[in-house]
Amino acid sequence: MPVVVRAILPEEASLLPEIERDAAERFREVGLDAIADGEPSSEPFILAVIEKGVALGAVAGDAGLVGFVLAGLLDEALHVYELSVRAVFNGQGIGTALLAGIETAAADRGLAALTLSTFTDVPWNAPFYARRGFLPVEIDDWGPAFHLLNGAERAAGLPLDRRIFMRKELAR
Repeated sequence: MPVVVRAILPEEASLLPEIERDAAERFREVGLDAIADGEPSSEPFILAVIEKGVALGAVAGDAGLVGFVLAGLLDEALHVYELSVRAVFNGQGIGTALLAGIETAAADRGLAALTLSTFTDVPWNAPFYARRGFLPVEIDDWGPAFHLLNGAERAAGLPLDRRIFMRKELAR
């Protein structure tokens, strides 16, 4: 099924939490039930990203919106806040297409890199991103924003020993 990646419209913001919940169910497979049970991105946050960041959706024919990526400027890079794909569409290249779209958005803005925070040991997290050119960012190389995000992840109860920041340098 062909997939089209395009900007998320403000009126679609209410659709994203359900896609995120559906995608998060997969975390039960790796003992991260708290992620599956957690709250998805809020509609005010999504609307702020649509207005001031980059929000792209993947549309798969009659199935409509099946995935999305939300990103914003952080330390002179485009930081991926969330990338979610409905479970039934896993393994069909939709996440890769969304990453390609966000990479184009970063390049169009003259940014040198993409960054994100993810789980080290979850197959569809760090290993997925590593196969697409992302490299770990060592703690000595963290800027202030990564330290703040790390604190937010700690406050949210994420297992920090399983988390990593990653960065992909973009061709200029």
